[in-house]
Amino acid sequence: MDGLVPHQSPAPDRAASGDQPRWESAPTPTPDRWEDVQEHQQQLRHGVERERGCEGDDGLCDRLAVVGETQCAEHLGWPLCPGHDGSSCARRTRDGGQCATCQGQEHYARMADALPEPESDNGRCPGYNAPCGRGITIVGLCPRCRIASQHDRDRIEKEWREAAAAAVAAAEAEEAAQGVPVPF
Repeated sequence: MDGLVPHQSPAPDRAASGDQPRWESAPTPTPDRWEDVQEHQQQLRHGVERERGCEGDDGLCDRLAVVGETQCAEHLGWPLCPGHDGSSCARRTRDGGQCATCQGQEHYARMADALPEPESDNGRCPGYNAPCGRGITIVGLCPRCRIASQHDRDRIEKEWREAAAAAVAAAEAEEAAQGVPVPF
């Protein structure tokens, strides 16, 4: 008992107790029965098939139904997204507003419009939102125009984050009002 940690008891003598080692007494593992495998696969398929098909056109519509509805967006009469450049895209939205893809494209179009023009050929600052003409000390713009462009970029990105957060909050509130379960 010299090498024992306090409160540790000596190991039991297996030979004296008649116990066999665990690996000798365990049964040989066997694969699952074919019926069990088929049942498991069927359950997985049913889990995937929880998404309902549209019941429009007497059930012949090949689209999925909107979550919480029995029909697809077209059969529910939702308007097309107006698009980011005035031409409608193929997606439908509940409120007739822009879809997420068009909102992103519009954001990037605004960012491209707000970014400074490329450096002029004469080594002078082309300016930001107005002609400048100062000497370029930083590649592309003078320090004054560079700071102005960064402030505008930060403002536009902040507006985008706020709009995205408001859209998520509105969608969550709508789902909560409809009783749609949260996926996770």
